[in-house]
Amino acid sequence: MWSDLLLVLKWWLILFGLGMAGWPLVAYVFNMWENKGYLLAKAAGILTVVYIVWILGSIRIAAFSAGLLWTVTGAVLVWGWLALAPKYLTKVSWKKILLDELMFLIPLLVWSWIKAHEPTINGLEKFMDYGFTKSILRGAYFPPADMWFAGETINYYYFGHLMMAALTKMSGIDLSVTFNLMLATLCALTWSMSWAIGRQLLARIKPYQKTAGAFLIAFLVTLSGNLHTIYAFTKGYWGKEDNPPPFWTIFINIFDKNQIGQGFANYWYPNATRFIPYTIHEFPSYSFVVSDIHGHVLAIPIDLLLISLLIAIFAGKEKPDSLLKYGVYGWIAGMALMTNALDGPIYICLLGWLIFLTTGGIKRLKEPLWWKNFGIKMAVVGGVFVICILPFLLSFKPFVSGIAVDCPPAILANKKIGPLIFEGTEKCQKSPLWMMLVLWGFFGFCAMGLVYLFKNESAEKKMLVGWSVFSLLLIIFPEFFYFKDIYPLHFRSNTMFKLGYQVFMIMSIVSGFTIVNLAVIKNKSRGVKIFLTGLIPLLFLVSIYPYFSVKSYFNSLSNYQGLYGLEWFQLKYPDDLAAVNWLSKNIPAYQQPVVLEAAGDSYTDSDKISAFSGFPTVAGWTVHEWLWRGGYEPIGFRDSEVERMYDSQDINETANLFKKYQVKYVVIGNTERAKYPNLDEEKMAAMGKPVFSQGTTTIYQINNT
Repeated sequence: MWSDLLLVLKWWLILFGLGMAGWPLVAYVFNMWENKGYLLAKAAGILTVVYIVWILGSIRIAAFSAGLLWTVTGAVLVWGWLALAPKYLTKVSWKKILLDELMFLIPLLVWSWIKAHEPTINGLEKFMDYGFTKSILRGAYFPPADMWFAGETINYYYFGHLMMAALTKMSGIDLSVTFNLMLATLCALTWSMSWAIGRQLLARIKPYQKTAGAFLIAFLVTLSGNLHTIYAFTKGYWGKEDNPPPFWTIFINIFDKNQIGQGFANYWYPNATRFIPYTIHEFPSYSFVVSDIHGHVLAIPIDLLLISLLIAIFAGKEKPDSLLKYGVYGWIAGMALMTNALDGPIYICLLGWLIFLTTGGIKRLKEPLWWKNFGIKMAVVGGVFVICILPFLLSFKPFVSGIAVDCPPAILANKKIGPLIFEGTEKCQKSPLWMMLVLWGFFGFCAMGLVYLFKNESAEKKMLVGWSVFSLLLIIFPEFFYFKDIYPLHFRSNTMFKLGYQVFMIMSIVSGFTIVNLAVIKNKSRGVKIFLTGLIPLLFLVSIYPYFSVKSYFNSLSNYQGLYGLEWFQLKYPDDLAAVNWLSKNIPAYQQPVVLEAAGDSYTDSDKISAFSGFPTVAGWTVHEWLWRGGYEPIGFRDSEVERMYDSQDINETANLFKKYQVKYVVIGNTERAKYPNLDEEKMAAMGKPVFSQGTTTIYQINNT
């Protein structure tokens, strides 16, 4: 445990340094924020440094390295403290800064400790996230090589994984540990940035009330769930996940201790994210527990920066129309897109909606001056956004084929009209209202509480009402449209997932703000009293979610295992892990030769050599590459050719395939023998030489390829 603590503190020092580099920039933009926006500085510092390094690597001026990262960090830090700090970081209370730092460090330590009770880097999509990051670490330039599609680059949103790789490089700690440290970092950033947002929004109330309110907002954003926990007071619905029964039909006797205990024991926390059939509706708390460091999780600090900018623009004391803020907004939105595609467009649309709402809206649509001002602001945002992501777009091929209509009319089935796709009439799914209320009822209830706030039309009220209406539109959107991808039955799941994730964060802030402001009213009206009374059971239900999730995933925090995430690999596949370590040690930096291994199915232990070494194989997880390549044919064809490379008795055919894919090494282990029963090891020995062998796993280096 103590060795882990030293690693966490070393990691924290890197983050502290990046925060110091980013703070002058944050103070320049958020100068009227408490402590000059200190708690936003780490995210800003990471983004600034990583973006500069990414640009240098994308145009091949400088290779990705720890030296480059430290050089850029130093340059940003020196420039910021010399050029900006003397003017924008004056009258700083270092005592308050220390307290702010604790708001980050404590969650970092706590979640690192929690994560150490189940550090396993396996299950769900951890192979993908680890493989992306490992490939970035092995490579020199961007875009990075796709470890599951040799010869091609990653056709996915990898900027967030680059952030994890950058921190890993700078720390000198192995990815098998930093993978878990990154999860704790994202949790700590979510908590601390939400805390800062809460403090800023609640600036009008008394200090102790503001502190309590900031805690509530941080908790709601970071750890809360939805109202699905009401099923902890029911008999449960094991085996009926595809069609959950209404909770009121299966209630237990809440006055019977035995039944309550049974309900709590039967509650399965992932069901809160897969409640409406064939859809996904996750939220940060779930993400921090199941520990996939996927794009939507990596983007949380970026999204919170965008939310902070919205507050600075629409509810700040600074000049609200500063074009600088709009430019910064476009830049950050660009990084949001490169991390989790829809986040960038979502927040640009939210910005446009707020401009419309706060500058007169429908009343001024006929005024040329209004259109001019609106156009200038959106042009600045859009222009910076496009320039920011241009290097990414040059190598990225979208795998969403358009916007499809849910429940298309038969007369339009299988047609396309402009940007709209009308698939078959079987593509029809609607969410029952009662299920929507289970998912979003808490936020809807809190949004209604805004009615009782602010006698005057304040900037805060307009902004929060705007957030609420926009969130409602995001919730409704998948009921009518979806972004078409490859999934036949879960065709709207990704759309609901991506949009709903942002709704959860935005409305958690709105809800916390509303609750606190109504709670501190001295002479409460009857309506406020009714609201607060009705709020109690709802707040209780969303607050108990981490009790179930943490207890279940981390085995009641009963077995501290440490932060090293590959112990499972050593126990289950020791020979394959040894092969990974041999490849990593013996192949020079910046070289990524093709290492052939068995092609495998998604969400299995297949393709672990490529995932954990960062060296590309010919064909990896099938469904993932199917999505990324826009169809099954590319990965399906490669699957068949991998089979021929292992099974074919024709050396010439095998040699030609090796040459086609530039195969340098071939792995033969238990996975390959099970997948390809006609595998000819003598053929491999004739075509190369064994350079590694342990137990049942051998690596052959192929001649002349």
